[in-house]
Amino acid sequence: MKHLSLLIAFLITAGSQVNAFDPADLQRLMDTNYCRTCDLSNVNLVNGYLKGVDLKGANLKGAKLHFAFLRYADLEGAALQGANLKGAKLHFAFLWYANLEGAYLRNADLADAYLEGAYLKGAYLGFANLNGAILQYADLEGANLNSANLNSANLNSANLRGANIKGANLKGAILCNTTMPDGSVIDRGC
Repeated sequence: MKHLSLLIAFLITAGSQVNAFDPADLQRLMDTNYCRTCDLSNVNLVNGYLKGVDLKGANLKGAKLHFAFLRYADLEGAALQGANLKGAKLHFAFLWYANLEGAYLRNADLADAYLEGAYLKGAYLGFANLNGAILQYADLEGANLNSANLNSANLNSANLRGANIKGANLKGAILCNTTMPDGSVIDRGC
């Protein structure tokens, strides 16, 4: 019984370490506003002020970033799978080829954000502001864009197959070689 208790304690400890952020990386981020390729998985930065932060290639899987201020943040190639970015301010953020699979971005402000090639499969973007956002080559398969503002967004060659765009504002959006939710390809604004 003693060995079983030790084994369970070890597994719990090892499991929590695998999914936890590196405290040294978090300190570096707070001290310098720079933390490329850092491990910040599952970090809690709710309401954090991270304007212009450089998190290029960082691991932010499962991070709690709701209502964080990330204007002009560099998140190119960052891993944000399952991250909670509800109400986050990402105006002019750089999210080129970032992985946001299953991320929660309800009411997020992504106006004029750069999401070229971003992987947003299954992401929740309901009521998000994507006005003027660059979503060229983005994969939004199965994403929920219910009532999202995509006014003047660039969706050139984006994949919206299976996405929910009910109530979304697509006025002025570039839909050139864009795969729509039903699988059809549309060429509007080329």
